[in-house]
Amino acid sequence: MSNLKQVTADGWDKTAETMAKFILKPTIGFSTYFAIDALNLAIPKELNEKSMTILDVACGTGPLSLWGTEVYRNTKFIATDFSPKMIEILDRLVKDNNFKNIETHVMDGQNLVIENDSIDYTFSIFGLIFFPDIIKGMKEMYRVLKPNNQSRAAIASWCTDSFLVQIFQETIDQLLTEQNGKPTTYRQTALSLSNESEFKAHLESVGFIDVSITRVEHPMELSEISDLIPMFKTNPTYIDCIDQLHSEELKSKFDQLFIEIAKSKNPSRSSDNNKLQLRSFSLIGVGTKK
Repeated sequence: MSNLKQVTADGWDKTAETMAKFILKPTIGFSTYFAIDALNLAIPKELNEKSMTILDVACGTGPLSLWGTEVYRNTKFIATDFSPKMIEILDRLVKDNNFKNIETHVMDGQNLVIENDSIDYTFSIFGLIFFPDIIKGMKEMYRVLKPNNQSRAAIASWCTDSFLVQIFQETIDQLLTEQNGKPTTYRQTALSLSNESEFKAHLESVGFIDVSITRVEHPMELSEISDLIPMFKTNPTYIDCIDQLHSEELKSKFDQLFIEIAKSKNPSRSSDNNKLQLRSFSLIGVGTKK
C-alpha cells in the first residue's frame, strides 16, 4: 500500500499551519522535547559555547533549530524542509522571535544542496523517517558532515508502542480487515525506523561509526481525546490512512472508531495541569563520521 501524501511536499504543506497552531507555543512543543534529547545525545555539553554549524534536515516548523538557537548561541543553524509552507512558518517564527543565527532553505533532504564535509552536526527529528529513500537521506547527512571523527548525526523515529501510532494502527487495521474480508495490517511510514537493530544497521551501512540507539519517552498532552481529530485531520498520516479505504461508508467510520479506541486506552491525567498524558516513545539513532 502506498503512502503518497507522506512523501510529497504538498502533503506536508497542508498540515503546516495546524502543526504550528497545536505544537509550537511559540518555540517549544511536544516534538521539541525529543529534539532536545537528540541534541544532548549528539553534542557534548562542553561544546555548547563553541562556534559550530548544525544542519536541521526535514525541520518542519523548526522545533530543533528554534530551541537550539537559544542554547548554542555561537552556532549557525541551517534549517531545511521540502515543504515551502513549513519554511514559511519557520521564517515567521524566526522573525517574530528576532533569532539571528537560523538560516532556512526549501530543500529535499535526499538531495542536499550543501557542500561536502562542511557541517559539524546533522539532525532529523521525525522527518527522515518519511523519506521515500531513507538510505539516501542518511547518506546525504553523512556526506555533509566534517570527517574529523567528532561530527555526528542524530535521527529520531517513532516506536510501535507510542500512543498515537497504536491508535492509528488499530483503527486502520480494523477497517481494512472489514474492507478486505480478512485480517489486514497497514504498514505506517512513521514506523520505518522502529526496529532498533535495523535502524543501527542502516546507519552503519552508510559509514557511521560508534552508532547508538537510545529509547526516550515524553507525553503528548491534550485536554480531551476529541482534540486529536482536528489536530491530525490535515496530517498526511491521517489522510493516507483514509485513502486506503475504498468506500465512503468505511471512511466515515474512521474518526469515531479512532476516538473510541483512543478512549479505551484510558490515558491518565496529570495531577499538575489535569491534561491527558499520551505516552510517546522514540528511538534516537546517533552516529559519528570518521
